[in-house]
Amino acid sequence: MKKSKYDLWIGALNLINCVLFISSWFAILGADFTARIALIFYLFAWFGVILNAVAVVQSHNMNISPIGPILGVIGNALYGFTAALALPAVIVNIISAFFFYAKICYVLVNNY
Repeated sequence: MKKSKYDLWIGALNLINCVLFISSWFAILGADFTARIALIFYLFAWFGVILNAVAVVQSHNMNISPIGPILGVIGNALYGFTAALALPAVIVNIISAFFFYAKICYVLVNNY
């Protein structure tokens, strides 16, 4: 099984976005949710959508499983549309990162 050279970094970004999405709840509930902070959370979400979309295209071109990138696009887009969907976005991003890292582990084990 092949892998893209960006799989590790995109999987890490999905996990970082999970932490950001969870921390956004505390920012919202703590009444410190200003426009600047909201912009940072939304920029990370849409940056994740773009990187995962690039990974979908790379996976298609390399004939490898696009499950992780597709779930990454869905998870980040959920939060990008509205912060109210933070919990489903976190769950989908964790599953996405699992598929990214499972692919990396499979490649490492079978190459040695």
